[in-house]
Order: sequence, then structure tokens, then C-alpha cells
Amino acid sequence: MPGTPPHPPAPSALGVLDLTPTLRPTLWAAAAGPPDPAGAQLPPWSWLLLADRLAELYELVFPDRPAWLDEEVVDWPDEEALAAAVERFLRRVNRLFPVQEEIWEVDLEMVEWRLWEIPIIPMGLDEWYDGWEELHEPLPYLLHMLYSRPDADNPQEENPFAALYPAHPVPPDLAPCHLVEALRATVAAEALAGLPDLLLMLDHNTGNPWCDIGEISLADGGGYPPWSREDVAWLTASWQQAQPLLARIQQLLAWQNESPAAVQAKLTAVQQALLAAHQQVQAAAAAAPQPEP
Repeated sequence: MPGTPPHPPAPSALGVLDLTPTLRPTLWAAAAGPPDPAGAQLPPWSWLLLADRLAELYELVFPDRPAWLDEEVVDWPDEEALAAAVERFLRRVNRLFPVQEEIWEVDLEMVEWRLWEIPIIPMGLDEWYDGWEELHEPLPYLLHMLYSRPDADNPQEENPFAALYPAHPVPPDLAPCHLVEALRATVAAEALAGLPDLLLMLDHNTGNPWCDIGEISLADGGGYPPWSREDVAWLTASWQQAQPLLARIQQLLAWQNESPAAVQAKLTAVQQALLAAHQQVQAAAAAAPQPEP
């Protein structure tokens, strides 16, 4: 991903760039009289650049909400006040698509990072995440099916999947990610409607960036996208498309977790759906015309 380009200062705006509250005299006598210039608090140039950048982002992301920018009169140079202003901006962005809106460590570097890169929260799954047992079924079941079975070329390899799920075996040649279309045609239960989508997410193949990219793969792939009008529009549209898919997946993951027996019943339903789809794919392959030798 390209580095952060230099940006000229945005035109002066009301609100966050209104320095009237900052240039307040601190040595005024309570009575009256002109302000003493020696008492005026002029913010450092770095703070003014951050203020300008925040104003620029408001105009970029929310051009139809000028009142939001006008409300942001920050007490410069108060780091907590600046961080709170950026958090307010990110909370508003969160209405468009998911971002990390909280700034855990209040310092200028942490604040500045959020003003140059969009701190998105990807929803995809990283298969090398080591906390599989913390996930709701059938995620661990499918992950172990994909990565813990012996390779077809080395059937004598250790088989952790068989040891973990002895009551729910599947044929060695069953490849879950190849059954998506068959599952869409065979699955009738509403609770299982998200199974094809979950398999596509595990295969990083939904076609939607929110579902195909996880936190680790985002970092390894170049990091967060820069703020731009085009990326904001793309992320907003992609998030709208991702929500129905994620809702189906969440419905499946939230289904039947109330007891070990309920979880086993869920695994049985998923296993039977996979076996039925596998049989359909095999039957279609057997009925297809064979190429001439």
C-alpha cells in the first residue's frame, strides 16, 4: 500500500480550527483592561497540523454535515481533548462501517495515526489464529476439517480431526469449500443458511473485503487503507453488502450453544448437510459425460 502522501493544509474552517478559546489571556486582571499578549497560549505547529487534518477529514467524509465540524472546538494543546475529538469523529464514521473508535493510549502519535489511516475492523477469519477452541461451533469443526486431517498424498499422517470429532467423521475426499453451491441447493433449515457463507469466508472467497480479510492478514498485507473519498465510499458500499452475509453466519454460530448436547446436535446437523452436499457433487460428477481417451 502506498505511503502517506503530503497534504497541503485545508482551508481555515470554523470549529476545530477556531483558536479563539485557545488564545485566551491567562494574566487578565479580573477587573478589565486589554489582554496581555504574554498570557496568550499559542498551540505548537504540530497541534495546528493535527487540527487542520481533522477538519480536512470532516470535510472529506461528512461534506453534508458542516455542523459537526463547527462543534469541534478543542482546548489546545490538551492531549485528552484532542483524542476525544478524534474519537467523536471515528464514532461518526462507525455509522458507515466498523472502525476502531477508541484511542487506548493518548499520545500524539496514536492520534495522528488515526488521522492518516482508516482503522477498520475486518471481519474475516485468520486460520492461523491459535484460539480455535474459543470460537463457537461449527467454526472449530470446519477449521480442523480443513487443516487437521491427513493430506490425501500422506494418509498415514496424524489425524487430530478424527480424535477431536470421533462422532462426526467425514470422508477423506470431502472438501468443504467445494460444496458451497451444493449446500445452497440442499440446505433447508434456516439455522444452517449461513453454512455456505461461512465456508466461503474460511476460503477467503466471499468477494467482500470485510469478510475475506482478518486482522492478521490485513497487517501482513500492507496495513490499513489511507483516508480518501474513494476508499470511504468503497468501504461503505462493501459494508452494506457484507451485513446480510455476516448476519446469516452469526445466526449459525449463535445457534444451539446452550449445552454440550445442543452443540453436538448442531455438529450433527452440519455433518449431515456436508455429507448430503458431498453425495450430490459425487453423483453429478458420475453422471457427467466422460472425456474421450
